[in-house]
Amino acid sequence: MCHPKVKAADIESLRFLPFWFFSETQEELMEQAKKSTSEIDEKLDTIKLSFDIEYAKWLSRNQSGSFSKHGNLSIDGESSPTRNSSSSTTIRKRRPKANCVETSSELPDHEIHGFVNETLFLKNFLLKQKESKEFKTLAIVGKYGVGKTTLCQDVFNNEEVKQAYIPRIWVSMYSKETKEDEDPKIDVVKRILRSLGVEDEMFEHIKTEAEEEKRSKDEAGETEEETVKEKELSRLLYALHSNLLGKKYLIVLDDVWEDNEWDQRLDDETSQQERSHLSCGFPKGSGGRVIMTSRDESLAKEIVGEEENLQHLFPRSDAESVWEMYKDAVKAALKIEVKPRYPGRFKQELMDKSCGIPLAARMLAKIEPVKMDETGDMERKKSF
Repeated sequence: MCHPKVKAADIESLRFLPFWFFSETQEELMEQAKKSTSEIDEKLDTIKLSFDIEYAKWLSRNQSGSFSKHGNLSIDGESSPTRNSSSSTTIRKRRPKANCVETSSELPDHEIHGFVNETLFLKNFLLKQKESKEFKTLAIVGKYGVGKTTLCQDVFNNEEVKQAYIPRIWVSMYSKETKEDEDPKIDVVKRILRSLGVEDEMFEHIKTEAEEEKRSKDEAGETEEETVKEKELSRLLYALHSNLLGKKYLIVLDDVWEDNEWDQRLDDETSQQERSHLSCGFPKGSGGRVIMTSRDESLAKEIVGEEENLQHLFPRSDAESVWEMYKDAVKAALKIEVKPRYPGRFKQELMDKSCGIPLAARMLAKIEPVKMDETGDMERKKSF
């Protein structure tokens, strides 16, 4: 499990912290760091780092051993796959361990604020042409913490959507159950099939068949480029296609990274003869929908194709909704009501610090909760 741990590689974020965070060694490392990132990324990294340092201090004082779920909020900065825009070369990067967060379709344990227009857009995508037999894909792209997963969870659990799509399958692209030597594409297809009721026994049978076919052809001296894994994947995709055929399905692929190796266009019908192409797993004539979320726009375009299939999710521009997120988070963490003496000024300060990013607003609620003291002055109180 990922857990809060300060690493030297993240030292760039430290230059935004108060002076009392620094040791002489950290200051020296900070001077060497020249990484160029956007203002929003820098501020979010700072908030994440502050939260994790405070959380680590609290944890060391109160317990030893296992970490709570907040361990997923680590200080490693957002690290998207690196792509060379001047050529077709793609440098594949493994997902930073700090970003290894397994999600589920369950609604978050807090009220959802500020996504009215985005929710309407997503519901329109799923429900406007409910009787359509056309297969469609949509990518939701945005920075870390802007609410991509939350938005999808909200719509995935909508009653109208539940009635319109059977089955509905949520796939967290990262899973703690994934074996290290498992092919990323094979792993995801297996997890979709498990959601459809296919048992592991069938997977073992498919793998054995692929190995035996390859061995048989090798012994016969037949030249074949297809590997055992490609044979296994093609059989799994055929099983997926068979299980979804004739069904109006909805599949959410949450948090797609380059290391998942899902970089093939899912609505590409011209590749149906390539048995190991991911498109083969999704029947095209029953009105199925696939929604993916990602921080990597170029990767998303490879999967969903046209620009019209891409939906950007930006930080919130509405100070009131960010304020509501912050207020709910403080109440959940400390059981207190947030009542600053000068609400307007505080809301603006909150927007400046969080840059309108929902996750940042909730993190700030843990780092800098605010309440009214007995004299009516605004008081900041550390939560750890």
